[in-house]
Amino acid sequence: MKNNSGNILFIILVAVALFAALSYAVTKSNNIGTNNATQETSTINGAVLAQYTASIRAALQRMTTDGKPLFDVEFNPPSDLAALTTPAAGVFHSSGGGVIYQTAPSVLIDIQGDNPTGQWIFSFNFEIANVGSSAASSLDGNDLVAFQVGIKKDVCIQINKKLGLPISPIPWVDHNVFSSDMIADPQTYYIDNDYTLPTAEHVLGADVENAPLIGKSEGCFWEDESDNYVYYSVISER
Repeated sequence: MKNNSGNILFIILVAVALFAALSYAVTKSNNIGTNNATQETSTINGAVLAQYTASIRAALQRMTTDGKPLFDVEFNPPSDLAALTTPAAGVFHSSGGGVIYQTAPSVLIDIQGDNPTGQWIFSFNFEIANVGSSAASSLDGNDLVAFQVGIKKDVCIQINKKLGLPISPIPWVDHNVFSSDMIADPQTYYIDNDYTLPTAEHVLGADVENAPLIGKSEGCFWEDESDNYVYYSVISER
């Protein structure tokens, strides 16, 4: 009887151990599955940004091929199309570029950031080092860049992983790239075309912290002062 009791107890202990191991394996598998699903979702969502900027790039090529000077292109959103110099100049006008105006999907955006509605900024005031020309006169060094400010960190990570850019740490700048009026007044989000030459802080890739962006026409970086993750895409290199 003692031997039988001991055997039964041993079998019970083994069963408990196997059940615990199985439970751990299932839990770990579920966690891995959840993490993989989250990463996959972030990758897919990040691709939405690249696809949208690609459509704008294609529209600009058509517009400039038709004789419209690049500096005359205008990015007025649908609510401000009446202010266009001419409908043919509007990227988002059916008589111009014909691009459907979109903000970034809310799933991509950090609602605690400076751009909770996902507005785009299109600017001639920046240069990506070694993309296009780096001339120091006129506007030859300026690239036309689309920025999406305030995306989620995990989206930024997946964008950079796909592009072969660093994620630990993510390239960063130690100053605000964007002027305060862009943040304070949503109407100014859509264009910043003073055509001023890039100063040192307006050249992405100029500092050691963001040197991996040199020659990269697309990527994501972190703004130290504002704590925003920013997606950028060169839609016309200069």
